[in-house]
Amino acid sequence: MPVFDPIRMAGVTLRKVPGICVFLGSLCGSALAQTPLLLAAPDDNPTMDGRLSHLSPHEVRVVLDPAGATEPSMDALSSARAAIDRAALAGWDIIALDEASEIAACDAGVLKKASTSENVRSALSEMIALRPGRGGGKSACALTHDVRFETLAYRLDAFPLAPPETGLAVFDTGAFPGRRAVVWPPRALVEWAIIAHGVPELQVYDILSSKRGLQLARDAILGIAPHIVWVESDAEAAQLLTAGEVAMAVGSAARLTSAAGAAVVVLKAGQIGHRRSWVEVSEGPAISNMQRPADALAAAIENDGGELIPLLWRDAYWYARAGAHLGEGLAGLGPGKPASRDDTKSAAPQVTRRAKR
Repeated sequence: MPVFDPIRMAGVTLRKVPGICVFLGSLCGSALAQTPLLLAAPDDNPTMDGRLSHLSPHEVRVVLDPAGATEPSMDALSSARAAIDRAALAGWDIIALDEASEIAACDAGVLKKASTSENVRSALSEMIALRPGRGGGKSACALTHDVRFETLAYRLDAFPLAPPETGLAVFDTGAFPGRRAVVWPPRALVEWAIIAHGVPELQVYDILSSKRGLQLARDAILGIAPHIVWVESDAEAAQLLTAGEVAMAVGSAARLTSAAGAAVVVLKAGQIGHRRSWVEVSEGPAISNMQRPADALAAAIENDGGELIPLLWRDAYWYARAGAHLGEGLAGLGPGKPASRDDTKSAAPQVTRRAKR
């Protein structure tokens, strides 16, 4: 929801028209000092709220961006532009972007260079950056990152005797029957499909860069398409799983864990690790108006994900540039599409579900 704040709106106006300060003098400085930065979080995060508590409410205020929890489209730049437009309409200063979307927007000049991009680095961010050619380097437009994980969760009552052990179980409909809630586009499924063929982690994106590799992923997803319930967000996948409408769900480990309860198990094995970028999107140097150093804010919202080492670290740089390639390879799949383009009559009916708008 857009936030209406008369003092803030005055501050935004003054930022956009610096010449006014020549005439208004101390009034301009007072308005900027009392105008908090609005940080739009894509989900409720008590841990981050606690880390931000030492900053004055006159410096940073957290608002919820429900649409920010929706998975980005295959076109990373388009996803970034949509999020930035939404932020501009609501008057938000700092938002979270999928790292691939942030990289694409940074390369296109849609985002400006962040003042803290080279100052705040967690040990995990450093470790990812040292992995050659695997998308760890920090772009110049991110204030900081937090680390997220995608995984498979399942209902205990669906598989009481021989439960799944890794995310690759999503492709085994014989041993693990039932519907699967999967967010579109199915990034984790694309990567798991290649790993299931025995491809080493460091070669996954090299294989996916070829038409043959993407065809392998497509065939694996097509094979379970009749069992997939396509959804638009991690929150919806978690809701369907906890309600018992699906036997499995693929999505954010944190989101699935927070909604799990006693009836759901969230797997730690086979997770896909990736980063989310926090970026400044307002016009002018909004973050420089903080009463404390910008590094204090970056350190508060950074999350290195603890000591969990996933099956694969996602290569955000590859995803930032692979939108057209993925779109071509996954054409004919997804919400509302038949299970097979060649013979839809012989396939079981595909279940699709759109999120309510």
